Amino acid sequence: MIKSCLVTGSSSQIGSWLVPLLVADGWIIHLISRGRSRMSDYGADATWHRFDLSKQDSPFPELSAEVLFHTAGIASILPWIEQLHSVGIKRVIAFSSTSLFTKVASTSPVDLDMVARLGGYEKMLIAQCEKRGIAWTILRPTMIYGGKFGDRTVLDIARVIKRLGFFPVLGRGSGLRQPVHAQDLANACSQIWDRTITFNKAYNIGGAEALPYRRMVERIFMAMNKKPRFLPVPLAGFSLAVRLANYHPRYRHLTASMAKRMDQDMVFANDEAISDFEYKPRDFLPQFSDRSA
Repeated sequence: MIKSCLVTGSSSQIGSWLVPLLVADGWIIHLISRGRSRMSDYGADATWHRFDLSKQDSPFPELSAEVLFHTAGIASILPWIEQLHSVGIKRVIAFSSTSLFTKVASTSPVDLDMVARLGGYEKMLIAQCEKRGIAWTILRPTMIYGGKFGDRTVLDIARVIKRLGFFPVLGRGSGLRQPVHAQDLANACSQIWDRTITFNKAYNIGGAEALPYRRMVERIFMAMNKKPRFLPVPLAGFSLAVRLANYHPRYRHLTASMAKRMDQDMVFANDEAISDFEYKPRDFLPQFSDRSA
């Protein structure tokens, strides 16, 4: 059976694991990117199309594929569903986030705006796919780590540890976290693309372990071969540190509300994913290269 697909976000945390997996499984692969970047690493095993999804007045690339693996932001693909359908896409697997639920009670306007937009994007994707008879699945991961080309939250924690030698914590740091490895999410894509039980469903999926926030950070310390050291800080001090960090482009996504959530549980049962497609996430055992943190 010849399998053909289009991957958007191929250099994302998930995409960087997914494309080699598809290559090994014999897929005909098309990749879309604004620049060549790392896509040339796949050589003749994938066809690269230089295209910017944000430029809606540009002609869609000439290609033929049946499955779309959309590992970039869910909003970017919404204007292109009709074009995707016209090139043969019958199946869409897209990624959203469990932030849709964990930030719904946030006091941050930024967080609440994100929740509203993300929920709207999901509804639009579902409506457009169903209008055209495209089978969809939305995967909502918890905290993602293990990306070949960079993480966000886990690496942010590692960078703080590297620079300060300790990690500031607000409250007890008792809120449960469920980090999920990007490779496990890539594996999930390969497991569900042709499983009809997963069609037209959304799954909240996380890692195998639910760890208190403080314990999660301890694991990061140990992965960096450092003794865990924590510094309790008041909310006002943490808020000031975040405002200062926001001046750096790399940390503009940080908000003071993140500190308040250190004692909030953010875990989701994997039971449905395990039942429907034998989802098998790993324990949280981060690894860092000398350059990654």
